[in-house]
Amino acid sequence: MCIDNMKYPTELDVIKLGLFVRCLACFIFICSLIAGIGLTFALFTEQFEFGFILGFTVVGFMLHISGSVTFKGYAPKYLLFAHAPK
Repeated sequence: MCIDNMKYPTELDVIKLGLFVRCLACFIFICSLIAGIGLTFALFTEQFEFGFILGFTVVGFMLHISGSVTFKGYAPKYLLFAHAPK
């Protein structure tokens, strides 16, 4: 399968996520915010390590995906294939 021929669905092609999933995403969003704040405080009190970069990367992705689901009701464009079609 050639990646160039892949067509990602749009938000008009998929069903909006339900309230239960959006509430779970909100919980993950809040936990990610707390983790980001904790990492920031740890960065200023501890010696810098590679783990901080990895931690901020993971927290950033979690905030991006869960925030998109929480506030828009849809996953980011590159994850729309996980939605059910209309």
